[in-house]
Amino acid sequence: MTMRYIQVRDTNLRPSVIGLGTSDFGTAIREEEAFGLLDRFVELGGTLVDTAHVYGDWVEGGKGASERTIGKWLEQRGSRDKIVLSTKGAHPPLADFARSRLDADSIRSDLSDSLERLRTDWIDLYWLHRDDPERPVEAVMEALHEHVAAGRVHYIGASNWTRERIAAANRYAQRSGLTPFVASQPHWNLAVLNPVLPPDIVAIDDETRAWHVETGLAVFAFSSQASGFFGGKYGRGLAPEGGRAGHVQEMYANEASYDRLERVLALSNRLGTRASQTALAYVLSHPFPAFALIGANKLEHLEDSCKAGDLVLTPEQLRYLESGEGSFTSAVSPKD
Repeated sequence: MTMRYIQVRDTNLRPSVIGLGTSDFGTAIREEEAFGLLDRFVELGGTLVDTAHVYGDWVEGGKGASERTIGKWLEQRGSRDKIVLSTKGAHPPLADFARSRLDADSIRSDLSDSLERLRTDWIDLYWLHRDDPERPVEAVMEALHEHVAAGRVHYIGASNWTRERIAAANRYAQRSGLTPFVASQPHWNLAVLNPVLPPDIVAIDDETRAWHVETGLAVFAFSSQASGFFGGKYGRGLAPEGGRAGHVQEMYANEASYDRLERVLALSNRLGTRASQTALAYVLSHPFPAFALIGANKLEHLEDSCKAGDLVLTPEQLRYLESGEGSFTSAVSPKD
């Protein structure tokens, strides 16, 4: 198994196509376990580590736990220069999601916290965690550019922003000589989503995917594994219980998702891969830079997911998974 790396357009970043999500590091996943996952991820060729200022805040005593855990690991391992470090800020308060925090002071405060917790002088890719469509993009981009100009942030991205807002922000940045967004971080996986997402979460639709093909803007997909929907536990007539089963069924239990699951199983049988790996490869096989952020709390789950890091599906296979059309022609495992 090898890990593939892709260049993010208009940057010098070339991260691993699989990124390690760390929302539970330092809380549900204890420090020792988190260090083991990070060590193994690097051994498997992983370089992209994704966190957020708000990760851990929902647990009593866990404020900033994910960033603190990663910062301690980076320092102890001397790994900062080997990692593409991605973190997010300006999330609304957990007790009041209606309150916007896209003002310059909130961005500055969150970034300062993140740099201290992560024990670093710079963030490779800094994201705004949520949008406020009522706030003009001009002020937002000016606030972000301040930190790029100072070297605290190398590149910026937008998490849970619509394509229209990203495009407007980048038009203003380009006109004004400011730093544009180089990537989007939306909810995206192969399953067909039920209409249950809260309004502050943005999922990729067909029009947005076409826009990424046209613009070449990179996508860093969260929920890329559909919370385990393709892992073997779910299917027509199955009613798994416990854990996150209820959440997964609420999100993805529909005929279109079950159709895709059956096609994933059929294609995986032909390719000799696990269904979960084929589903991840779906995200990674589009004609624009695409990265899959995964969650793993066990080494075997991490290793299973990283095996998708060198699997690329053909356009025909993508079409087959989506609609049942296309063919079973061989997947490609590039060596770049």
